[in-house]
Amino acid sequence: MKRYLFIISRAPYGSNHAFEQLEAAMVAAAFDGEVHILLRDEAVWCLQVEQNGAAVAQKTLSKVLSALPSFEIEQLHACERSVTSRGVGVSPEISVGLLNLTQQTQLIGESDIVIGGQS
Repeated sequence: MKRYLFIISRAPYGSNHAFEQLEAAMVAAAFDGEVHILLRDEAVWCLQVEQNGAAVAQKTLSKVLSALPSFEIEQLHACERSVTSRGVGVSPEISVGLLNLTQQTQLIGESDIVIGGQS
């Protein structure tokens, strides 16, 4: 089984980039891949409590993240430094592990396929 890591770094709203990467992760999981997702930089805002994506005509990403276990994606991670420096209040419905830089590097190294995107 291939181990996929999707690294999402862009803000959750303003483009569909974060949602499209989450959709790609769900597809990989559907084909029996072991899927991990790592939120870094502005993407950690996906974890914020009380989001309302409908206000900007988009899906509410905190709801999508909380549904990941139903797609057999159990490994959601976030950059500890990104969460802390932005003061993000993580939604209680989202199960996420905070990783320091060393742990992120290890996760990347252990992955067979790393999919990321920047602007």
